[in-house]
Amino acid sequence: MKYKQTSIGVFIVFFLVVINATSIFAQPKKGSVSGRVTTKDGRAATGVDIVVKDLNKGTNSDEKGEYIIANLVPGQYILKISGLGIANQERKIIISEGKRQKEDFKLDISFKQLEDVVVNAGQYNYQTDHSLDVAKMPLKNIDNPQVYSVVTKELLQDQFNTNITQALNNVPGAVASTDPAGGVSITVRGFTSEPSARNGLPFIAAGRSSLDPVNIERIEVLKGPTATLFGNAITSYGGAVNLVTKKPFEDFKGEVSYSMGSWSLNRVTTDINTPLNAEKTALLRVNAVANKQNSYMSAGHMNRYAFDPSLLLKVNDRLTLSFDLELYREDGNRVPYLRFDSLVMNNGVKNVSDLPIGYRTALYADNFNAIVNTQRAYFQASYEISKNWTSLTNLSVNNENVISYQGYPTFYNIDSINRSVSLYGVATTNFDIQHNLQGDFTIGGIRNRFVWGLDYLYSKSDMTYSSGFIDGINIQKTIIPVTKEQADYAISSNGYVALYPSEWLHYATYFSDLANITDRLMALASVRVDRYERNGIAPYGQTSAAPRFGLVYQPIKGVLSLFCNYMSGFQNNSPSVQPDGTQVNFKASYARQWETGVKVDGFSKRLAASLSYYNIDINDALRTDGSGFVYQDGKQRSKGIELDITASPAPGLNVTGGYVYNDNRYIKASSNEGKQTQFNPKNIANFWMSYKFLAQSALKGFGIGFGGNYSDQSYYDASNTIIVPSYTVFNGSVFFEHEKWRAGIALNNIDNKKYWSHSFTANPQPLRQVTASVTLKF
Repeated sequence: MKYKQTSIGVFIVFFLVVINATSIFAQPKKGSVSGRVTTKDGRAATGVDIVVKDLNKGTNSDEKGEYIIANLVPGQYILKISGLGIANQERKIIISEGKRQKEDFKLDISFKQLEDVVVNAGQYNYQTDHSLDVAKMPLKNIDNPQVYSVVTKELLQDQFNTNITQALNNVPGAVASTDPAGGVSITVRGFTSEPSARNGLPFIAAGRSSLDPVNIERIEVLKGPTATLFGNAITSYGGAVNLVTKKPFEDFKGEVSYSMGSWSLNRVTTDINTPLNAEKTALLRVNAVANKQNSYMSAGHMNRYAFDPSLLLKVNDRLTLSFDLELYREDGNRVPYLRFDSLVMNNGVKNVSDLPIGYRTALYADNFNAIVNTQRAYFQASYEISKNWTSLTNLSVNNENVISYQGYPTFYNIDSINRSVSLYGVATTNFDIQHNLQGDFTIGGIRNRFVWGLDYLYSKSDMTYSSGFIDGINIQKTIIPVTKEQADYAISSNGYVALYPSEWLHYATYFSDLANITDRLMALASVRVDRYERNGIAPYGQTSAAPRFGLVYQPIKGVLSLFCNYMSGFQNNSPSVQPDGTQVNFKASYARQWETGVKVDGFSKRLAASLSYYNIDINDALRTDGSGFVYQDGKQRSKGIELDITASPAPGLNVTGGYVYNDNRYIKASSNEGKQTQFNPKNIANFWMSYKFLAQSALKGFGIGFGGNYSDQSYYDASNTIIVPSYTVFNGSVFFEHEKWRAGIALNNIDNKKYWSHSFTANPQPLRQVTASVTLKF
């Protein structure tokens, strides 16, 4: 019986094998389709979607532009290529039994345009391997001995970013904050820096007003003293923040977005690009935004409006002209300038989180606000003298008018506050003309990439200032916010109005040359000579020279580089009247940095990273002794380690982040010697990762993002008495992208963390925030 069951089992297995084998051999052999996707100038197009429409089966072109779709049953199909920023193409194909069909595609845009619109459908979206502004000439990151970080528009898009503070928190080592005057700043290598450059030119945006990211293509943050090429008007000892704006291109394309969310957020943006003639030599692009939102505090608001048209004219094959206009209006409440009486500092609060006041309690009312109107105009003429030489002439005019109410609450004991107010009226005009001559030439077999420039910057500012005292309140009782009407009465009662006119100018010339001693070894030499003159109550002038040197060696050419640099920056110092009535003129203060590290740009552009150690010394900083006398012998040192990584480990997966350790302290001072500088966290980390399903997935277009920021504790005061606590904040987003639309939701501060800014306001930061957004494309 057992034998009979075994025989039956063997027979059944044999029968199934025969049936399956018959069906297999009866099926026709499958075929495939392969080919190469190139741009109109013949270069490989990476990351383009190729799909067999009938089967919803596809792939992406690789770094050589090549693709293959295998295991296709013989028959007739429609093959389609698509990608962000390119015109779709469809083609009928016939798959024959056991054969490979070859189908090549040529895009209707150039490789440069392909890079600009990021057609890689989710791959390499957070990377950019070159910059036109960082070195004031076209230069790849791997060839540059200076470290810089980049925040791309694709990263901001995946985060559904609606303000510049969120955007700047993506920079490794940066802790973004809003200043009491209204501007935005970040810490960079232990020093404060503002977004003061736009396409390499001076930019009024951060001193008395914020800005909107609607017209930003990417944000470049240069690390270390960078006065050699940019001057001290737009840089700090820690670095510079350069905003690269959106540029017109040759195709008609547009999108309209609407966002809504927490605290009554309502935001509408438009981005429309169009050629103005059939020859596509006149191109126009217009970005605009209307953003209205209440404060996360119990009172307050921030409304922003911008209109940013950009016109590009291709006069001929050599001459290109561009005209940009930016009109910006802001209506919002300023962050109070928190202060502590010495008694409170010595005997009271030791951590701002211990303040016995409601986290969202506003001390000033909604109409206690600031109005800013800014007009900025830019002109550039680019002329190709020859294949290797280009002339760039830039001109900019910035005007800013501010009427700003600002609050000054002071803790005079642990549960009591004095509330004072100030009214600022500021009118500022900046005029800058800059010319750069760029060259790429060979002498004696050595390749030189060269820039020589002239820079003239004029600035005039008239500021009126008046102030008044409102009241003293017990914060344990009900708090009624101070209104504009109360502030006006207090200010008029005081009867004090001060006028602070200021007028200054810079004349400068600079040059920089990167020489290829060999194809792997490069040496950089640069210098700037700057003349600063200031008019006013105590006019003065200073001449400064800022050199820069660097070496780059690439053990693996174009992939791995070892670098070191010496960089310098300077700050002009006004004359000082000493307590005994004498006037002392001070020379400019200098910061000098040396740095060494490694950069990687490899694995078929899937990894870009830098790791460096830096040391910045200031040996002639101003210091004040206990009697009020000012001396120029203070010493300060900032040193640290910086890691910056951007990677695409797999198609559709993007990762960016970094870690910075910074120790910035006074090594010689009349007081607080050896103490950590204020509002300077030692450890700072950030990351963001996103994944978007690509063509071969049934979830094509769906994506998810997640990231966070960590900031170590810092000190509110120079004596390191009051702590601003550390924090970790997580953010996330989900989105779906289609050729004609995009929608998603972002959730910031997911766990509703209470935390305070690491700036001299130490103000509470936003709690959990939800933003929903939809974009229509055409």
